[in-house]
Amino acid sequence: MDRKYLYISLLLGVLVASCGTQKRMASSGQKLQEVKSLINEDSAALSRLQWSVKEKADNQTVDSLINATFTNVISSLRKDLEKNQRTVAAVEFFLKKRSNFAKRNYNANVKRYVDELDSFRLKNKTRDNIYGLLSEAVKVNAFYKYGMGAFFEPGIYKIAPSGFGMVSDAFMPAIDSMAALSNRYADVKRTAHLVIVGYADGLPVNPGSDLYAELKKHLSISNPTNEELNQALSDLRASELLRALKVIIQGNAAKFDSYDRLNIGYISYGRGQALPFKNITDYTYNDERRRVVIFYWAVLPDIDDL
Repeated sequence: MDRKYLYISLLLGVLVASCGTQKRMASSGQKLQEVKSLINEDSAALSRLQWSVKEKADNQTVDSLINATFTNVISSLRKDLEKNQRTVAAVEFFLKKRSNFAKRNYNANVKRYVDELDSFRLKNKTRDNIYGLLSEAVKVNAFYKYGMGAFFEPGIYKIAPSGFGMVSDAFMPAIDSMAALSNRYADVKRTAHLVIVGYADGLPVNPGSDLYAELKKHLSISNPTNEELNQALSDLRASELLRALKVIIQGNAAKFDSYDRLNIGYISYGRGQALPFKNITDYTYNDERRRVVIFYWAVLPDIDDL
């Protein structure tokens, strides 16, 4: 009688273990298929984004620094997909042998890979928001061109106090658009990137002028070339506008949801006598179209938590 009960107990144990093995295999296989589908969807979305970013760069409607940030974000997302593709391959390998899903073998060799599949699945909503922000960021009109004459008097690189309101009015449409995009993705960890690029024409700076003396002092060069002087002028004007922009952004902080948790990166630089747009082929050395400042912005996700 005791042997009979022992035999039945052993048989039930085998059946229970077999059932547990089957459940682990079935659950892992289901998660595997779901993750493979998500990876394929994300990979296709990244390809579309990559093409859109390239098109934006080709059209000169994105600054090179912001373009590099776009590219780095996409590259990081690609690497995350590749890591999870390796996890998928590992689970597919284990599924070839039922014994891998016996409790002891499963816990020792397989479980950590299945847990990685779970983690990828649970972060799907976060990734959807990140992809949504990227998709909008690459499509939004985040490129504004202004004539230098709108902000600066000839031979001046400082904004007069009376001119600050004009600067504020000029930048406000961009700030409103930036706030609207940022607020739509308030749950995403993100950074607003603001870049101001200044350009100058090829006109010489009068050696006897106050401007020449100021630029020479800024450059710390005894005999600066006209190209160096115009480079410095474009740098200083871009820097002055960026200083004003910081004040304007801070004054409009209420337009941004959770402003204290929004990262903002400010950059300005000048390109001197470089030609602003490659599609314009008839620039002259004193062309007014060369005396411009271009404001680029982008709200992009920070993806450290993926």
